[in-house]
Amino acid sequence: MTEGKCTFGTRMPIDIHMLNEIIYREIKHFRNYKIYRPNFGSMPVAGKFYAAHDQIKAESKEETDKVENYTQNVSQTRSKGPHSKYPSAATENQVYGWYHKPLLAMDRNDRRFYQPKRESTHTKIEIIIFSSNPKNRV
Repeated sequence: MTEGKCTFGTRMPIDIHMLNEIIYREIKHFRNYKIYRPNFGSMPVAGKFYAAHDQIKAESKEETDKVENYTQNVSQTRSKGPHSKYPSAATENQVYGWYHKPLLAMDRNDRRFYQPKRESTHTKIEIIIFSSNPKNRV
C-alpha cells in the first residue's frame, strides 16, 4: 500500500471504441437543417422579446409584404382542420369524430334503429324526490 495516496475515485482506462459508440448513439437522432421552414400548425407560447424577428423596427415594403404573407399563411393553416389536411382519419383518435354523417338514414318508425328514452313511473318519482330536497334546489 502506498502511503499518502488516495485510491478512492480511480477510474478505469477509457475504451475509445465504447466512447465512439456512445457518441454515435447520442448524435444519430439529431439533424441540422440549413433552411428554416416554419411550422404553421404550432402555436407559440409567447413571443421572444430578445429575438431579432420579434423586434419592432422600420422595415421596407418588401419586408412588410413578407411578414403579411407569413401571417396570412399561418392564419389559413390554423383555421383549417384535419379534414382539409388528410383524405381520411390519420390517427385512431380521429376516427371517432371523422364521419359525422350516419351510414344509414334514420327512420323513426323503425324500432330496430330508433329507441327514444321513455319515462317510467320510477323515474318520475325519483325526479320529484330529488327536486323536493331543499339542498338540491338551485
